[in-house]
Amino acid sequence: MPQDKESSHWRFGSEIRSVLHLTVYFGVWFSALNLLMHEIEGRAGLPLEAWGFAWIKAAICAKFLLIGQLLVPMPKVTQARVWSVILPRSIVYLAIVVGLSFLEEGVRGAMHGEAFLHALSGFGGGNPLRIFALAWVYWLMLVPYLVIVGLLARPAVGE
Repeated sequence: MPQDKESSHWRFGSEIRSVLHLTVYFGVWFSALNLLMHEIEGRAGLPLEAWGFAWIKAAICAKFLLIGQLLVPMPKVTQARVWSVILPRSIVYLAIVVGLSFLEEGVRGAMHGEAFLHALSGFGGGNPLRIFALAWVYWLMLVPYLVIVGLLARPAVGE
C-alpha cells in the first residue's frame, strides 16, 4: 500500500510539473502575441489586462492538451510518420486555442460593458486575414510541443 501511495504522489507531482511547464510555454507565447497585437492596433499603455488573460488562457490550454493526451495518448513519432500523427492533433488543439481566444475577446469586451457577442467580433481586429495569421502562429507554437511529446512518447505494445 505505501508503494501505491508513493506512486500516486509521484504521478500527481509529475502532472503538476507538466501543467506548469506547458502553462509557462504557452504563457510566454500568448503574452508576446498580445503585446504584438496591442502595438499593431495602436492601443495606448501597457496591456496588463491582456497579459493576465494570456496566462489564464495558457493554463486552460495546458490543461486541455494534457487531458487530451490522457484520453488519447500520443503515439511514438517516427521519422516516417511525423505528420500523420502530429497534423490531426495540431488541428484539433488549434481549434481549442482559437476558440479560447474568441472567448477571451468576448469576456474582455463584457468586462468593459460591451455585449459579449459583439465583443467576439473584435478578435483579430475583426480582420479575417489577421485571424488567419494568428491561427497560423498558434499552430506554429503547437507543433514543436507535439513533436517533442511524440518523440518522448513510450512505444505502444507491439511496436
